[in-house]
Amino acid sequence: MGTIRKCELTEVDLRDCVPIVTAVMDAIEALIIVLDTEARVVLFNHRCQEVTGYSFDEAKEMYLWDLLQPAELEEVKSVFEKISAGQFPGKHENYWVTKDGGRRLIRWSNTAVLDASGSVKYIIGTGTDITEFRTDERVAESGHKPLLGYP
Repeated sequence: MGTIRKCELTEVDLRDCVPIVTAVMDAIEALIIVLDTEARVVLFNHRCQEVTGYSFDEAKEMYLWDLLQPAELEEVKSVFEKISAGQFPGKHENYWVTKDGGRRLIRWSNTAVLDASGSVKYIIGTGTDITEFRTDERVAESGHKPLLGYP
């Protein structure tokens, strides 16, 4: 087995971290959103943009609540408050409303970044769009076979 060594980062290494992390966030197939403690969007990766239709410039002007259906607002606010109070990590599912008015079901895993005093500074959500999976699941449970269209 290998040993774990403590790494000392130089100033150059730290500068390299930002573009590396940005590239990973945009290359990954998961939705990644980072929120401040007021639920304002801080980071909104490429997959979030694809799923919602909102650009980062549009999203950074939004609150998490702007992406939700009114019927799920209280439940998601409750999850947000629990994470803000230090109860993380956590998992849940909710719908996001897309720019064109569609709905996407997202399965979320949440955690937080703490400040030096141990208070939550940022809330991080990583998600998977499970809309098609749930649709296929419902079709299978109903006993119906999907119709195949041929040209």
